[in-house]
Amino acid sequence: MAEGRILLAHGNADCQTIYGSVLAHEGYEVDVVTDTDSALQRLSTQAYDLVIADLYLQSRDDECLLRRMRRERRLAWLPVIVVTGWTTERHRRVAMDEYADGFLSLPARPWELVAAVASLLGKRRTPTKPSSAATRADRSISKEI
Repeated sequence: MAEGRILLAHGNADCQTIYGSVLAHEGYEVDVVTDTDSALQRLSTQAYDLVIADLYLQSRDDECLLRRMRRERRLAWLPVIVVTGWTTERHRRVAMDEYADGFLSLPARPWELVAAVASLLGKRRTPTKPSSAATRADRSISKEI
């Protein structure tokens, strides 16, 4: 049985692969989309427990997914973790002003994302053995200074 259903909305193929694989390994059901319009379409037809999204995704009207979700009553309650390379104070403020439930700067370590997801979904997690994707991801992401 899945731990929860997550929509991963990110335009970066590496983020899709790494984070999608790690979350699936942790027992979450993960659907991946690459743009705002596809994310909104999925959210209108499927039930999700959480959304993980880049701050700025490609869209027809250049409006961020988070802002669009917060305007729609049926989506406003859904928790959103922003995982983005847009990391200035201005970008962080945009995410917080739009009521992001979490904000991770790229490169985010997979375990950080798993912990944020578990926290938002109210689950106490015992870390599992890292998948090979997680291990490769940790080696390919630059370490903090």
